[in-house]
Amino acid sequence: MEEVFLEWAKWLHRECPVVDAHFDLAAEVYERRLAGERDVVERRYLSHFQEASLNVLVSSVYVSGRDLPELGLRKALGQITALKEDLGPVKDQICVACSREELEQALGEKRIAVLLSLEGLDPLGNDLTLLRTFYDLGVRGASLTWSRRNAFATGCCKAGEHREIPGGLTDLGKEALARMEELGMYLDVSHLNNEGFGDMCACAGKPFTASHSNAWSVYPSYRNLRDDQIEAVAERGGIIGLNACALLAGPPAGGRGKGGALPDQKAAAMEQLCRHAEYLVSKAGVDHVGFGFDLCRGLSEATPRIRFETEDDDILAHHGEMHLLTAMLLERGMKEETVTGLIGGNFLRFFRQQLS
Repeated sequence: MEEVFLEWAKWLHRECPVVDAHFDLAAEVYERRLAGERDVVERRYLSHFQEASLNVLVSSVYVSGRDLPELGLRKALGQITALKEDLGPVKDQICVACSREELEQALGEKRIAVLLSLEGLDPLGNDLTLLRTFYDLGVRGASLTWSRRNAFATGCCKAGEHREIPGGLTDLGKEALARMEELGMYLDVSHLNNEGFGDMCACAGKPFTASHSNAWSVYPSYRNLRDDQIEAVAERGGIIGLNACALLAGPPAGGRGKGGALPDQKAAAMEQLCRHAEYLVSKAGVDHVGFGFDLCRGLSEATPRIRFETEDDDILAHHGEMHLLTAMLLERGMKEETVTGLIGGNFLRFFRQQLS
């Protein structure tokens, strides 16, 4: 990779909005604080966020299947509390934003704004009245389900699996969708199965996101979006977030990459990620694609396991490597105005429109 593209990418990150629309930060902070750690964000992540010139980060609230159903609500509430407490000492640099006004204030003060989103309504059980509770705690986005079935919808298969799972939105799911729109929470269709996606399109009255999904035509994972789904998100004014999980990007095409100082294998994986970005832009348009990297290594390492193993499927080691991907997109010929939308402009516009 030529130095000129790296410097160009770093300049764009400094001068333009930078957004990651999906990161399991709250879940990781909760697990690490349970183990006795403090200042998790400051010690483990803040420098990487600053290296990327990150402006907005969406933290998911994700509850593992091992905690459902009994502990789902407790874990979700615990994650929100843990994240807010952990950010307290560094609130002059990074903070939770719950409204358009708070988002704009954080941006104006050069602080990173964290938005909260439920990755599945599993913590509600089948009690839809709890949705207002999470809204009052600052949650502004949600998906109906993760890659499993709950009272609201059926998820697609997990990353690494390759099977169609039937089942759409339940009546309660359709009611939840309407309630979310009424409250002013934005909708996320990543992890929803194909039948449920169709139901969402039929029922949704507002734009929605696929915060961390790639393109099926580049790699046929059921966690990725088919062409008609990509077009449906865009036609409704939504944004698709590029996912940096190797299981969803798929094996690199065309052998080893050419990434300059990057190891061949990593360069090839990043080139595969670029192919997803380019394809999504070609189908959705330049205004409807962003970054939703879903970097999972930190949460995986923090989660107690029976065996000492961690998942290591993140193509980017941390957010500080975001500019490497940006540089590769520029080097491959993506126009600057397209790149500025991809690295954050498109998602920031969406959040400004959706937050009240």
